[in-house]
This record gives sequence, C-alpha cells and structure tokens, in this order.
Amino acid sequence: MIVIIYDGDSYGISKRIDYMLNSTTSSGKRTGILAIGAHPDDIELGCGASLSYYSNEKVYIISVVMTPGCCGAEYIDRHKESQEALNMLGCNKLIPLNFEDTRLYLQIKEMISSLEYIIENETPQDVEITRVYTMNNTDRHQDHIAVYQASMVACRYIPQILGYETPSTCLSFLPQVFESVDEVHFNKKNISITKA
Repeated sequence: MIVIIYDGDSYGISKRIDYMLNSTTSSGKRTGILAIGAHPDDIELGCGASLSYYSNEKVYIISVVMTPGCCGAEYIDRHKESQEALNMLGCNKLIPLNFEDTRLYLQIKEMISSLEYIIENETPQDVEITRVYTMNNTDRHQDHIAVYQASMVACRYIPQILGYETPSTCLSFLPQVFESVDEVHFNKKNISITKA
C-alpha cells in the first residue's frame, strides 16, 4: 500500500496511522521504519517530525541517503551534516550511499539492489521493518522520482510505504494521510534542518 503523507501540523485534520506501529510486531520483533532520501536533508525535510515522534515510541529507525548531495556543494560534507540531523531526530542507523548526484535515473537497478541488501542485512535480527518513508512520484527533481521508483520495487514486501513531500514536490501532491505530531517533534524537525 502506498499513501502520501504531510509531515507537519495537520490542524486537527488527521487520519492516524499509528495502528501499524506497535512497539512489537505480530512476530514478536521490534517494529522498524526505513526512511529513504535521495540527498542529505530530504529525510529531515520530508518526515523528520514523524521520525522524531516514532523514535520516542522506541521504534527502530534506519535512514538511507542515496547520494552525498555534492552537486553544488563540493566542499561540504553533507553526509556528516545529515548524520547529525538524523541523530537529533532519533534515527538508530544512517547508511550513506554514494550514488551519483543528479543521475539516479541511470542507477535504479543498482539502488534497488542496495536497498534490498540493506533490508535483508542491515536490519537487526530482532527488528521487522513495517513502514517505509520515501520520496514521492509527484516531484520535479529527477533524483527524487528515481528514489521513489527504486523504493517501490525494493520495499515491495514491507506492509506500508509512505511518500513524503519536499520543497521540490509539485503542486499536484495530494496527501492522503496526515500524521499529527506534537510541537516538540515539529520543533526538533526544524532544528535538525539547520544541521543538514
């Protein structure tokens, strides 16, 4: 199932989706989330408040950033900045990959293989990933669309895949699920963005 979320203040208009994220799964494992972004800062911008909320609920969070995001920022270590920001949000593990920035559409097969490997081999044995946050398919950035495409294939066996909004998302983005988060988590998201 894929639904699109808006990660922010939903002004009381909220369809809660917490029912899929109990602290343990039906198999007795801890619940896990996989957050996927094309560049450093995509995850923080798109679902940072939600990740902060779920880390407080003891959900195990793995973040995967596909590129170093160096196009236009060659002298800045954006993976390091992203690590700081995602740590602030409570992510348990960051996996920075080094696919070529702005050319992910040429690397979809390799991204699928990398994500499948991460799901199978980088998830602790006592954790079951039950939700994925990833880019959405109504975006103007070619890397974001490519990550969406790779995520949909690689994560096909995970029960819930949610696409998030970023500043390059088209106006046609229509959220179907709103996650209501406390102000403390929204503020954490905003502070984390200054790190990324």
